[in-house]
Amino acid sequence: MTLLGVPAAAKTIVAVDESFFSGTITNAKLTSLRRDEERSFRSSPNSRPYYLCAALSAERLSPVRGVLAVSTWPLHRRIIGPLSPRTDLLTSTIRIAEHLQRLTRAGESPLGGFRLLTAMAQNIPGAVADFGPADPDRVITAARAELAVHEEKDQQHRKAVAERAASQLAEVNQLFGAGLRTASTA
Repeated sequence: MTLLGVPAAAKTIVAVDESFFSGTITNAKLTSLRRDEERSFRSSPNSRPYYLCAALSAERLSPVRGVLAVSTWPLHRRIIGPLSPRTDLLTSTIRIAEHLQRLTRAGESPLGGFRLLTAMAQNIPGAVADFGPADPDRVITAARAELAVHEEKDQQHRKAVAERAASQLAEVNQLFGAGLRTASTA
């Protein structure tokens, strides 16, 4: 999560773990861990420095299914609005490319990392030139160009929703989402 820097789907977290780390995380483990984190917080709030928590939908402030965040991130960064999936993809792709640049300068060449970057960059216009591995410099340039188009509007929306959430939700719901209510039929 720290490497990505944005809320991410479990499958993305698993792919990053497989590409750069031990590769021991699974989707099932993440789902279970998120539930355990919520239980832990509810039983003893703020007893740990951080929790793996849910990203919150901008519409209902409910947890976004399968999208995880870190509790120490500001609330606006944990909100998912209409432009957020795109800006988060662009941001995480830039961060992966920068990480690969650091590793390459240190003499490492993680093949799995380049495969991951290539897969992520396929959805960014101008980021990939051909069928070979993505060039981190080219990916960063293309992703930053598109991010410049969407980021400000996305941040404004996230911050407005975060203000609403902060005024309406208890701390536990700011981390793990507000439950959805069902309408009664009378």
